[in-house]
Amino acid sequence: MEIIIIIGIVALLWALERGVSSFKNTPNYGERCVARKLKRLSKEYVTLNDVLLPTHYGTTQIDHIVVSPYGIFVIETKDYKGWISGHEDSEEWKQSLIGGKRFFGRSKKQYRLPNPILQNKSHTKALNAILKKIGYFPIIPIVVFSDNAELKITTPNYTVINWCDLRSTIKSYKIPILSQENVQLITSAISSANITTKGSRENHIRYVETIRKEKEEAISNGKCPRCGGHLVERKGKHGKFLGCSHFPKCRFTKNY
Repeated sequence: MEIIIIIGIVALLWALERGVSSFKNTPNYGERCVARKLKRLSKEYVTLNDVLLPTHYGTTQIDHIVVSPYGIFVIETKDYKGWISGHEDSEEWKQSLIGGKRFFGRSKKQYRLPNPILQNKSHTKALNAILKKIGYFPIIPIVVFSDNAELKITTPNYTVINWCDLRSTIKSYKIPILSQENVQLITSAISSANITTKGSRENHIRYVETIRKEKEEAISNGKCPRCGGHLVERKGKHGKFLGCSHFPKCRFTKNY
């Protein structure tokens, strides 16, 4: 009887572990985790998740918008683990993972990811365009990474944190700057602009892929994808990199 109970417990733990792993591998897992954290904010914070807004060049998708008396928080979520390194002006950041064992230790795998600060800048710009019809309102951009990520980044002008610090960061803004009427107006304006038509998300994904390919083509031709300037080789404290010839007006950089 004891053996049967032990086998049952082991089977249950195995099933639970598979269930958790399966859930973690589902699309938008990071956004769902952050949405649950934001849901625990008090009622004076209004949260809008997965917002698709029109822009003059296409569409932009915002993971989370929190409208409150203390400002409008625009949140970009990244479900990455390992070491995350990069600079706020870089086109790409790096993700470093510890891989399998080698003879002299463990190997390190590196991957590139788009700079989430630049992504959030486009979100803020689109949101400002939507809200300008009713007034100017302070927008606070935040980038949040998984708690499994160790952030080794240089972002003196932007807030980049782990999920566990998100609510405390939002609640650190304590001075009311928006009336309750403004909160309602802003929330209504965003909800009205949110694109929910059938196929809109799929069209947005195709648009993002097109933009990515255009950027890669520009860089391969020695052109800055932001302003069209020439890319020139420069040398920094971390080695050589490509920079825009229009620096400091344009601060585009790309590591080799």
